Amino acid sequence: MRQCFVLTFVAALPAIACAQDSDTAIFETHAKFTLLSQIQNPDERRDFKAAFNAKDPGARHGLAERFIQSYPQSWLLSQAYDIAARSSVDLGEYDRALREGRFSLRLLPENETLLVLMANLEARKQHFANAKTDAEDALEYLDEFARPGNMSETEWSGKQVQLKASAYFALGRAYAAEGLAQNTASDSLARAMQALDRGAAWNPNDPEIAYLRGIVGVRLGHSAKAGGDLAFAAKHSDQLRAKALDALRLIYRGAHPENVSFDRLLASQKRREIDKSLREENADWETSEAIRGGYAGPEPCKPCHPSEYANWHKTGMAKMFRAYDAENVIGDFSSRSEFKDGSGEPVVRMGIDSRPYFEIRDASGGWRKFHVDYTIGSKWQQAYATKAADGRWHVIPIQYNLLKRSWVNYWEIIDSPGSKRARIPEFPKLLAITNYQENCAICHTSQLTAEIGSDAPTQHAVFKQPGVDCEMCHGPSAWHVKERLSGRPSDTRATEPPVDFRRLNNRDGVRVCAQCHRQSAVRQFGVNNEMNYSTKAGSFLLKTLNRPYDAFSRRAFYKDGRFRETTFIVEAFTRSACYRRGTAQCATCHSPHLPDFSHNLTSLKFRDNPDQMCLQCHNEYRDRIVKHTHHAAGSEASRCVVCHMPQIVNALLFQARSHQIEIPRADLTARFGQAESPNACLLCHKGKDAPWAEQQLQKW
Repeated sequence: MRQCFVLTFVAALPAIACAQDSDTAIFETHAKFTLLSQIQNPDERRDFKAAFNAKDPGARHGLAERFIQSYPQSWLLSQAYDIAARSSVDLGEYDRALREGRFSLRLLPENETLLVLMANLEARKQHFANAKTDAEDALEYLDEFARPGNMSETEWSGKQVQLKASAYFALGRAYAAEGLAQNTASDSLARAMQALDRGAAWNPNDPEIAYLRGIVGVRLGHSAKAGGDLAFAAKHSDQLRAKALDALRLIYRGAHPENVSFDRLLASQKRREIDKSLREENADWETSEAIRGGYAGPEPCKPCHPSEYANWHKTGMAKMFRAYDAENVIGDFSSRSEFKDGSGEPVVRMGIDSRPYFEIRDASGGWRKFHVDYTIGSKWQQAYATKAADGRWHVIPIQYNLLKRSWVNYWEIIDSPGSKRARIPEFPKLLAITNYQENCAICHTSQLTAEIGSDAPTQHAVFKQPGVDCEMCHGPSAWHVKERLSGRPSDTRATEPPVDFRRLNNRDGVRVCAQCHRQSAVRQFGVNNEMNYSTKAGSFLLKTLNRPYDAFSRRAFYKDGRFRETTFIVEAFTRSACYRRGTAQCATCHSPHLPDFSHNLTSLKFRDNPDQMCLQCHNEYRDRIVKHTHHAAGSEASRCVVCHMPQIVNALLFQARSHQIEIPRADLTARFGQAESPNACLLCHKGKDAPWAEQQLQKW
C-alpha cells in the first residue's frame, strides 16, 4: 500500500484564533485558521491531539476509536475517522479502513489526501468504480483548493506532486485491472496508459507507476517502450524487481535479437521519455481577440438583445449597487425609526433631511450622522453605504429586511460571536472591516480594480459598472459589438466571449456563477490589479482557489458536514451527483433573463412546474412520481425539491433550499439530532423521530 500521505489538518494552533466569517471577500493575505482552534472543550482537544500525534499504528487507531466513542457528536469526527482509516491501512485492516474512510468522506467529501488513499486501497481491493470516482474527485479538488493553513507554498507544492502522481496511479490501476482481465487490447487499457503517463509526468521516479505502465504497454503491444519502464522498476524497487524481470523475460522470449543474452538486453533498455507537458491540466480558457478587445458596458447589448437586456435590468443582479435615488430606497427612515441594542437602548436613529441618514452612537456615547449615498440590494434585504471624506465607502451594519419589515444588525446575525463589524459603536471609526470596496464590491459591482499607488488599494477600488452587468457573466463584449456592427460573423469557441451558457460544459458554467456565489473563493489580483475580472488571462475570469473549509466558522456548517449558510451555495451544489457525475450547472434551473422576476425572485426557469427542473434529466420518473415519492400526486410532499433540496439553509432571516441535492438519510440525524443534521422527512413529520424516518427510507 502506498504510504505517501499525511494529514493536512492543523493540530497546533491556539484556541484563541478566530474563524473566517462568511459573507466577506477573502484575499490571499488574510490570516488562516483551523477547525481545531474552534474546539472549546480542552479534553476534546487533548484527546484528539493524542490520536493525531501517536506514532504506533495500533496505539493511534485505539486512540482514534476512543475519541470517536467519547465524543460522538464532535466537530472533529471526520478527522478522527481519517486517522483511524490510515491506521487501519498501516495495520493491514483494509476493509475496516474503507469503512472508516468512507464515513470520514461523508462528513468532508473534499479531503483530497484521504480520497487518494481510498482510491489506491479500492484499486487494490478491486472496487474499480469507487477507485475511479475517488481518484478523479481527488484530482479535481487538488486543482480547486488552496494550500492548508499549516503548510508553506513550497511544502504544499511538493505534497500536491505526490498526491497527483498517486491519484493517477490509482486511476491507472483501476483501468488496467479491467483491461487486463480481457483478452484483447481495450479502451480500458488505453485509459490506463493515459492515467499512468500523467502519473509519470508528476512523479517520474516512481517505480510502481513505471512497472504498471510497462505491464499495460506489453498488453497494448508496445513491448519496446514497455521494456524501459520495466527495467526502471526492476532497478529502483526491491519489491517489484522479481515481477519486472519476469515480465522482461516474457518480452525476451517473444522477440529477442539473435545472439543477444537477456542480461545484455536488460542493460540496453532505455526508459522512454517522460512527457512533462502532461502536468499542464485545467488550463485557463485560451486568450483570444474577443478577450483582448475589452469591455463595452451593458448598453451596447440592448439593440440586439432587447428582451434579455430589459429582463436583466429588473433583476437583483442589476440592482446590487446603485447610487442614491429616493425611489430606490425601501428602508423605513421615518423620524421615529430607531434600532436598539440588547439592553433596549437606541444605538441607531434613522431620519431624512436632504436624503436619508443614520445617526449612530459611537463608543463615547455621542451621535454621528451618516447619509445614504448608495443602496445595496433590493430583493430580500437592503443595505446602505455612506461615502467617507477620503473616497472610501462604508456599509452601515443596520440593514432593512423586507420579509420582517424591520431593521436588523446583519453582521450580528451571520458572523461568529465577537465580530467587531457587528458592534455598532465601532462603525463611526470607519474601519477596513466595514469598507464596501474591499469586502462587498467584488460581488456587487462589475470590473472592479484596486487603486494603484494607494496605501489601501482594495479600500479605494474603482469599478466600471455598478451592479452585476452582462459582461460579468458573458465576458468582455467590445470585440463582439465591433464585429456585429461591421457585419462580420463572429464564429467563436464555447469559452470565448460573449459566452453562451448552452454551449458550456457544466464545470465552466458553474465557474462563471461561482465568481459571486462561492464564499470560499480566495481572491487574487490580476496583472493590472483587477479584482473580479481579467483582461490578460486566458479567461476573463480570474482564477480563484477555495479556502479549505476547516478555516471557516462552524456556524457555516451542520455537524453532518452539510452547509448551513446560503453564501456557500456553489460549494454545496458542486458536492451533488447532478454536478459531479452529471451535466447540471446553475443555468440548468436558473436564468437572469426571465420576464417574471417581480414574482420569481430566484429566477427559476420552471417556477410553475418545479419538478421539470429535475425531470429534464431524470425523465424516467415523469410517469411514476407517486411510486417514487410515496406521497399523493400534486401534494407538496411529492415535489422533487422537498426531499432532495430541503429548506435547511440560512438565508436572510428565512430558510433557503440546500443545493447539495442528495437522497435523504436519517442515520446521521440519529447521531447528531435534527438541529445539527436536519432530515427532510422530519421537517414535515415533526412528531416522528430519526429511527422512524430511517425505517421508512429503508423500506422504499
